[in-house]
Amino acid sequence: MKKPTYITGDYSKSPAFNNESRLVYGTSGLGGVWGKVDQRDSIDALLYSFKHGIEALDTAPSYANAEYYVGMALKEWKGKKPFISTKIGRLKGKDAFEVKLDYSTDGMKRSLDNSLKTLGLDQIDLLFLHEPQLVPMGNIDEVLNTLKGFKSEGLVKSLGVGGNPSQEFMPFVTKENFDVVSGFLHMDACNLSAFNGEIQKYHNEGITYYAASALHFSLLGNRFETYKKDGVDGEWITQLDLENAIRVKEVADKYKMSLATLSQRYLFSIKEADRVVMGARTPEQIKATIDDWNAGKLPEQIFNEITEIIIS
Repeated sequence: MKKPTYITGDYSKSPAFNNESRLVYGTSGLGGVWGKVDQRDSIDALLYSFKHGIEALDTAPSYANAEYYVGMALKEWKGKKPFISTKIGRLKGKDAFEVKLDYSTDGMKRSLDNSLKTLGLDQIDLLFLHEPQLVPMGNIDEVLNTLKGFKSEGLVKSLGVGGNPSQEFMPFVTKENFDVVSGFLHMDACNLSAFNGEIQKYHNEGITYYAASALHFSLLGNRFETYKKDGVDGEWITQLDLENAIRVKEVADKYKMSLATLSQRYLFSIKEADRVVMGARTPEQIKATIDDWNAGKLPEQIFNEITEIIIS
C-alpha cells in the first residue's frame, strides 16, 4: 500500500480549489437523517461555521431537511456566499436508511430544479452523482449526458461522484466525465484503503478528492466504546477497522488528545485529501470541529505513528 503524504506548508488551503479552504461542512447530520434535530440549531450551526471561516458546504436532497436549512441560513447570512455542492440521483427518505432513487433524465432535472429553488441559488458550484454503486449501468450514457447537459446550460459549474464507485462504475470515473470524487470510509485514521490504487487513479486522471467520514461513522468518535463492546457490522465497519481504532486510541491517550480530535487532525494532515468533509449536528459540535481545524495538522511524528498502525 502506498502511504499517505504528510502535508507541508499551509494545511488549510486547497491548491485544487483555487487555494480556497480545504474544510467542507457536510450537512447530513444537521439535516436530521441520523436522528431528530432542531431547525434553529441547524441554522445556527451553519451561521456559526460561516462566521468562523468555513467556506464550503456539502448537502443533498437525501439528507432529510439539510437543503432547506442551508437555504434558510444563506438567506440570513450577509457575508460571502460559500462554495456549495449538492447531489442528484438519490431522493429524500425518512432517514439515512430509506433509499429512494431516480436516475432518469426527467427525475434528475426535477431534483436539480428543486435543489436550486430550495437553496435559493441560480447555479450549483459542484453537483455530485449520488450513490454511484446504485446507478443503473444500462442507462449510464443517458445519465452522463444529462449531467453534462446541466453543466453546458450553466446550471452547475462542475460534476462529481458522490460516494465510493463500484468496480463496474470505475471505468466511467474519468476527467471527461467528472471533476471530483467524494469518497468515504477509505481515508481516515483507521482505514487507508484509498491508497490501494484508488487515489492514484483519480490523481492520474486529474480528478480531485473529497475525503468524507473523518470519524469513520463515529467509530473514531462518540461510538467507539459501543463498537468496542458490541462489535461491528462487517460491511461498513470491519473488524480490522475496529482493531486499528483501538490501537489509534492508545496513541490519542498517550498524547492526551481525544480520539476524535486526533482522528480529525490526522485527516487534515493528509495531502491527498484535496478537501475534508466534516459533519456536525449542533452549534456545539461544529465549534469543536472548528477548534480541531484551528489546532491544525498533527506533528509529523504522530502522523507517521498512526500511519504505521493502519498499514502494518
